[in-house]
Amino acid sequence: MNPSEISSVSIIVAAGSGSRFGSAVPKQFLPLEGIPVVCHSVRAFAQTPEKNLLIVVLPASDFDHWSALLADACDRTGLPAPIAVPGGATRWESVKNGLAAIPAAVPAGATVLVHDGARPLVPEAVIRRVRSAARNTDCAIPAIPVTDSLRHLEDGLGPLSEPVDRAAYRAVQTPQGASLWRMREAYSLPYSETFTDDASVLADGGFQNQVLVEGSPENIKITNPFDLEVAALLLSRREKPLR
Repeated sequence: MNPSEISSVSIIVAAGSGSRFGSAVPKQFLPLEGIPVVCHSVRAFAQTPEKNLLIVVLPASDFDHWSALLADACDRTGLPAPIAVPGGATRWESVKNGLAAIPAAVPAGATVLVHDGARPLVPEAVIRRVRSAARNTDCAIPAIPVTDSLRHLEDGLGPLSEPVDRAAYRAVQTPQGASLWRMREAYSLPYSETFTDDASVLADGGFQNQVLVEGSPENIKITNPFDLEVAALLLSRREKPLR
């Protein structure tokens, strides 16, 4: 693929240790319907019609092992082999490494989508919505309504709390998207502990015209073993995977 013809870049962040999951193997490499979790994320972005560059950020510790495992799984399932780069100590650093792997010839106006590798069930429709909205805004963020009741903890600690109106809140997902030049500029600034996702990094860089687009309840994040069971059930119910 000629870099100057690329219109979209997808960075899949799969560099975490997955310590909360409680497994010796990082959760993004656990099997889901016969292939590692992260490969389902790769497949979702590989199936989109854009001239899309795929980059996967893997754990720096034992990088050769994880990149070989990913390459083998992609080969066995007919997926295109993404560019693999080592991650950093934080998600921010991992995304920064992913951005650094984008060839200089890729147009500055190309759309960059950053997705968590532990969200294997992202529907193609969500990817399309984010990509479309990111073209004319500073950042596009998929989100869904909050269904549980919420309470605000006094001083952020409790035990005293008070109810809040859940209608005023949304649960944020990935991928989050922005133009390449915006991403590069925002991620060139110093790290802050307030960075929780790409939207917060972009906002800190002055890119505050951010819009929410419709996410999906199926776009779950694998955090614990129960989530993996739910993901397997959802996959089994899909007539065509990732549609």
